[in-house]
Amino acid sequence: MAGGSQAHAKMRAMKRPATHADHPAHALLGLELMRFACAVSVLLWHYQHFFYQGNAPVGFETTAQPLYAWLKPFYEAGWLGVQAFWALSGFIFFWKYAQPVAQGRVSTRRFAVLRFSRLYPLHLLTLLIAAALGLWYRHLHGSDYVYQYNDWGHFALQLFMASDWPGRSEWSFNGPIWSISIEVLVYALFFALCKLGLTRWWQVLGLIGAAAVAYALKLTAHPIVLCVFFFYLGALTHLAHEALIKRPPLQQYAAQAAGLLAVAAGTMLLMSGKLRAMFYVAVLTPVALIVLLDWVQPRSAAAIRWINRLGNTTYASYLLHFPLQLLLACLTTSLGFTLPLHEPAWVLAYLVCVFGLASLVYRIIEMPAQAWLRQRLRTH
Repeated sequence: MAGGSQAHAKMRAMKRPATHADHPAHALLGLELMRFACAVSVLLWHYQHFFYQGNAPVGFETTAQPLYAWLKPFYEAGWLGVQAFWALSGFIFFWKYAQPVAQGRVSTRRFAVLRFSRLYPLHLLTLLIAAALGLWYRHLHGSDYVYQYNDWGHFALQLFMASDWPGRSEWSFNGPIWSISIEVLVYALFFALCKLGLTRWWQVLGLIGAAAVAYALKLTAHPIVLCVFFFYLGALTHLAHEALIKRPPLQQYAAQAAGLLAVAAGTMLLMSGKLRAMFYVAVLTPVALIVLLDWVQPRSAAAIRWINRLGNTTYASYLLHFPLQLLLACLTTSLGFTLPLHEPAWVLAYLVCVFGLASLVYRIIEMPAQAWLRQRLRTH
């Protein structure tokens, strides 16, 4: 999810179908839209946090959430935005790093610094904010809000972005960081495998298959299995996309049509209860990504700028939304007011507030901190 907020600006011009040959090549804009959609999905899934008192919701009904008829997929299965994020990260990493790492053009140190400078500053800031607000909430209520493992041991794990490495699902402090914590392990695996030259499609497919077998046979409950599966599914999507854009336009359209038919079939199976939502996402994400990369090619500079901005908000929105919910939980108790949780205007205000704040944080904290660290650690 956090692997490429500005990757679109550097990607080489892609070969386009003939009917779009006159469009400028704005690569990865479709991916930026998907990243934003995944962030919205997670935020709506976590809307239920507003109903929590301590570690359990009070008076909460899934179907009573605002705009439920329109937002049902997000309220019911928005957590799968995390798996889709992992796939998008795999796409970006294989595009951006696979060959440079395999060819020795990106060192271990440089790769580590690039990832650290991108992820850690905002993680540390939101961890400290969540810890401070958590103490306030505990003072007010005598219990913790939503995430319960808020002790020094889990704080130490959080400091090293290792909160979920043990695989125990003991979520703590700023809980949503768990998926980034797991993804950090997959970054290390990705780098090691690239150094070994394991970047071909059949090798990637083998990794996907191994993860699928481990998941199906319940060899382990560690979330790294699903992260590897979706990350390398994204990698395979990149390799498929690279091969597809070299084909004639008619073949490109035929491949897209076949993918959309697979999604349609999956949708029917999902609605009939014959397909699990996670498997549906495993079909939907690659197809949607390839189609959107092909078709999201706006001419307007303003449209391009806004799509980029939406993509740039995703990491910050992911780490900011829970501290914001925790702050509101403290304020409602301290000041004695209630939130209009069932009103459509409130859920829209929640989304606008989170993404507006995320956009501001991206400009004044994320990017300056990233640039400062990279300059200090001399990665340029």
